[in-house]
Amino acid sequence: MARRYAAQSDFLRLVTDSQPNAIFITDEAGTYRFANLEAARPTGIASADMIGKSMASVIGPEAAKHYLELNRQALEKDHTVTAVHNIDGDQDTRVLHSEHTPVPGNGAGGPGVLVVESDITVAVTERARSERILNQLIETLVKVVDRRDPYAANHSARVAAVARAIAREMDLDDVTEQTAEIAGRLMNLGKILVPAEVLTKSSRLSDEEIQQVRDSILASADLLEGIEFEGPVVETLRQLQERWDGVGKPRCLKGENILVTARIVAVANAFVAMVSPRAYRSGVDFDEAIEMLLSQVGAVFARGTVAALINYLDNRKGREEWS
Repeated sequence: MARRYAAQSDFLRLVTDSQPNAIFITDEAGTYRFANLEAARPTGIASADMIGKSMASVIGPEAAKHYLELNRQALEKDHTVTAVHNIDGDQDTRVLHSEHTPVPGNGAGGPGVLVVESDITVAVTERARSERILNQLIETLVKVVDRRDPYAANHSARVAAVARAIAREMDLDDVTEQTAEIAGRLMNLGKILVPAEVLTKSSRLSDEEIQQVRDSILASADLLEGIEFEGPVVETLRQLQERWDGVGKPRCLKGENILVTARIVAVANAFVAMVSPRAYRSGVDFDEAIEMLLSQVGAVFARGTVAALINYLDNRKGREEWS
């Protein structure tokens, strides 16, 4: 039995030492029971020498607090807990992702926690770089539109800000919030296909000209088709003119069948359009805009989306921020 146990232990160590991730097991008090080669590498001591030592004595009290807290949560909840944290080095910062899985007790000791930690610095850095490039591209496209439509300069940026605030007020996830914001920033991209004389007209637009401007939103979706956004930005733009009561365009979607991001940007766009002055009219005040939105709840707009906007204005200092 001793030889069999030793052979199994050697096999376990061979397998874990070949992994690129740090793998170790501690007991409830944070004492190492097992550590692979990658877990030992940053400590400067052999993995076998870590066994029986406390995490605080091996990696330092401050660093140990992070792991001990996550281990405690895993044991209390009796399921895997994940976390991402940064470690500042002499020359750079590493981003680590760890999984803490409860391990039941056995004859060798009480319950413990298996920790598997991976370095995701490269992935996080590359994602941040991609987001920077995307934001730069979006800013460039928005500037092109603003130059052709001076009367609506900064309209897209304002719609994006209001959409982001509404999404945050609705407690939606980060991807949904980002999708609403990007769709707001890009909704007017299709205006580059609208004649300049229509965009710069100082008198009221004709019905045909109004339709050209409305169709430009679908043109925005067509121009952006094929770009891989993290969320459904293009589909949000395609649904932007749908109505809550199901008589909108182009597909007559109704109620919850309309993407929440499209509902959000629709309200944000209407609000910004109401309060912003144009060449042929002045903007209304916030209270009047809210009354106009409320009058269309259940027909054009979703109640929850308008309520989130009102709450942001009245309880999150939105009036002062956007005045």
